Amino acid sequence: MNYDVIVIGAGAAGLMAAATAGKRGLKVLLLEHNKSAGRKILISGGGRANFTNLSATPKDYLCSDRNFHRFALKEYREKEFISLVEKYKIKYHEKKLGQLFCDVSAKEILGMLLNECKIGKVDIVYGASNIKVSENFHLSFRGGEATAPKLVLASGGLSIPTIGATDFGQVLAKAYGHKIIPMRAALVGLKTEGMSSLSGISQVVEVKVGKFKVVEDMLITHKGLSGPAILKTSLYWQKGDLIKINWLPDTNLDELFVQSKKTFASLLKDKFPQRLLEFLVPEQKKVLNEVSKKEINKIKERLRSYEVTPSSTEGYRKAEVTAGGIDTKDVDQKTMESKLVPGLFFVGEVLDVTGQLGGYNFQWAWSSGVVAGRSV
Repeated sequence: MNYDVIVIGAGAAGLMAAATAGKRGLKVLLLEHNKSAGRKILISGGGRANFTNLSATPKDYLCSDRNFHRFALKEYREKEFISLVEKYKIKYHEKKLGQLFCDVSAKEILGMLLNECKIGKVDIVYGASNIKVSENFHLSFRGGEATAPKLVLASGGLSIPTIGATDFGQVLAKAYGHKIIPMRAALVGLKTEGMSSLSGISQVVEVKVGKFKVVEDMLITHKGLSGPAILKTSLYWQKGDLIKINWLPDTNLDELFVQSKKTFASLLKDKFPQRLLEFLVPEQKKVLNEVSKKEINKIKERLRSYEVTPSSTEGYRKAEVTAGGIDTKDVDQKTMESKLVPGLFFVGEVLDVTGQLGGYNFQWAWSSGVVAGRSV
C-alpha cells in the first residue's frame, strides 16, 4: 500500500512525528515491532512518566554538535507539550528541579498520543518485525508491505532490551552512509569495588567528572553507586575516568575542625550514617588536637575529594537512555532530514542527542518528532 509517510517506532518520538504528520492531512503508517505502543513511556518515572522539564534548555543535552538540538527545542518548547497535556485534562505535578510527572499514570500520556494519532488517521501496525527497507522506501515486514516517499526512523536506542530495544535505526542509517557515534549506556548506575559494605546508604554529595559536577542524592548499592547524582554523572563518564566525591558539599571543614578538643566522631556524627563515618574516617575516635595537621588535612581531602574509578556502568539493561547514535552533522537540524538521503528523517533517541536526567529526553522526543512531522 502507498503512504505519504512511514514512521518506524511507536515510542515517544515516533508517536509525536506520526500524529503531527497525520494531522497535516498526510497518509501515515506507523510500524511498531512490539505488540503495543510506548512501552518505555509506561515504565518511565516509576509509572508516572517524567514527561518534560520546566527548564529544558540546549545546555542540558550532550551532542557531538552542541548546536544541533537548539532549533527543535526552540521550535516546540516544553510549554507547548504541557498545553497539550492540559488540553487532555491530565493532572500533573512538579516533583523537583522542574520535573513534571503525571499525578495518576503514564498511561494517560500514552493514551493522549494514541488519540492524537487517531485524530490524524494514522494507521498503526503492531508486531511489525523483520522490517526490510529497499529502494524508494519500499518496506516489507511481518504482516505486510508498504511504500512511501518519506521514511522517519524513530526506533530508539539500546536501553532496556527487555522492552524490545534494538539498534535497528542506527544499522539502517549506517547502511545509507551515515556515521554512528559510538553508543553507550547512560543515565545509569556505575560499578565500583570496595564499597558494598555500605549498600543502602544515601547521601547528598557533590560528584565531579571532568568539567561536569552536580550536587544531588547518591545511593551506594551492592554493585557500586547510583541515585540521581550518579545517573546524571554517567552521561559524561567514560570508561577509565575517575569521579571525585565531596561527601559534605555544604560544610566548611576548615571551620568545623577548629574545635580541637573534640573527636572526629563527635564533629561528624550528625553528618553521616555510622557505617559511612567508620568507612570514611577510620580515625574517628581520635581527638583533633592529638592529631598532626598533616593527618587532619588528609582527612579533609578524603571528605572533599574522594576518588573512585568505576569499572563500568550497569549496562543497557539498567540504563534510561543510550548516548551516541546517528551523527547529527549529516542531519538538517531544521527538518530532521538526512543530508545524504532525501526523504529519510531521524527523531528521538536514535540520534546522537542525549538529555540529562529529569524529563529532558522526553522533551527531545516531542520536539524532534514535531519538527519531523511538520517537515515530511
